[in-house]
Amino acid sequence: MNILYKYCDQLGAMKILETLELKLPNILHVNDPLECLPFYESPYDKAAMKACCLRAFKRDNISPPPDWEQKSNERFEKGETQRSIKDALRKNLYALRQKTFLLSVSETAQSTVMWAHYSNEHNGTVIGIDFDNIFPKLGLKMHLVNYSKQRPKLNIWDDFETQEFRAKYFETLSTKSIDWAYEREFRTIFEDRYLIGLEKLGLACLKNFNGEKTWFLRLNPESIREVIFGLYTEDGLKSAIQKLIKRLELQHVKLYQAEESETYTFNLVEITNQ
Repeated sequence: MNILYKYCDQLGAMKILETLELKLPNILHVNDPLECLPFYESPYDKAAMKACCLRAFKRDNISPPPDWEQKSNERFEKGETQRSIKDALRKNLYALRQKTFLLSVSETAQSTVMWAHYSNEHNGTVIGIDFDNIFPKLGLKMHLVNYSKQRPKLNIWDDFETQEFRAKYFETLSTKSIDWAYEREFRTIFEDRYLIGLEKLGLACLKNFNGEKTWFLRLNPESIREVIFGLYTEDGLKSAIQKLIKRLELQHVKLYQAEESETYTFNLVEITNQ
């Protein structure tokens, strides 16, 4: 069992328990403008630059003109080649990011800061999900986020078309600023082509959400293991959730109440579903 925690506001918790689905936001919508974005480095390497230009000619099915090398060197010395390659790379990666989606959870349900930021200032809930049991036959691997002071780097002269380059790029999607380390985040990244495959298996669906086409994962009911109420969760929400988990497929779910302790970490006290 691998229980990780989804912090929810009042509406979010109800939606997950009602539909047994998890929303997958596009990575363009993350709340840190530098998250999932690499730093583009451009070493002073004429040989690598020339190889990059030749790949571009080949990709576009163009024969290099006789003076291409001289002009490339001139543009390289002025920084023009670097700027144009970076612009092209940004466009390519933006197109890739438009088709990439994120599932993000935490390894803890006891963070006062997380409750404040993601559970409507302690008025929401946290749902404990067993990620070994979301897709019992396929499995779903979650990756611990790497927190760093340095942004991941991509060399602009490397070949964007190679698997090695794409693997380096996807490493950036699991790296965040060390300022976010309190989240203790686990995440997994989905490309739309993989989600289309899951949709065919009935494990994902594409729906209209707030006017946008949005992907959702369909959860195995057995994967939902816990619901934790915040310090200020209202009785009406508690009653609604208690009613939802009386459904046959959710009767195994345990309820907890977050309570103050002598430290800044909450105690989680199990309560009986009435």
